[in-house]
Amino acid sequence: MLNEALKMVRLFHRQNQVQVSQGTGLSKSYISEIESGRKKVSMDVLEKYASYFSMPLSSLLFFAEQSANQKAGDDIREVVAEKVIKMLDWLVSVSEFDKTVDGRGKR
Repeated sequence: MLNEALKMVRLFHRQNQVQVSQGTGLSKSYISEIESGRKKVSMDVLEKYASYFSMPLSSLLFFAEQSANQKAGDDIREVVAEKVIKMLDWLVSVSEFDKTVDGRGKR
């Protein structure tokens, strides 16, 4: 789930993997592997994302904690995390729609 959140954050900021690579110092292939779930996300990576996107590390840690703690008592956090990811996904799609409707690409 953390991999999806990092991808949504990137897409929300209208960044491609190359831009994030240049801004974080991580290789593009490593970012691709993280986003696809093939690589685990370290605290160092979370700190680089938080710094690059100027967002609190705690926002990203919320997802890290969720993926690390799969206890029965964490069901509420899982539901909230899924909702937040869906909201980020929706914001990305609205943002993309706005881009095609406003002056940058009128329909």
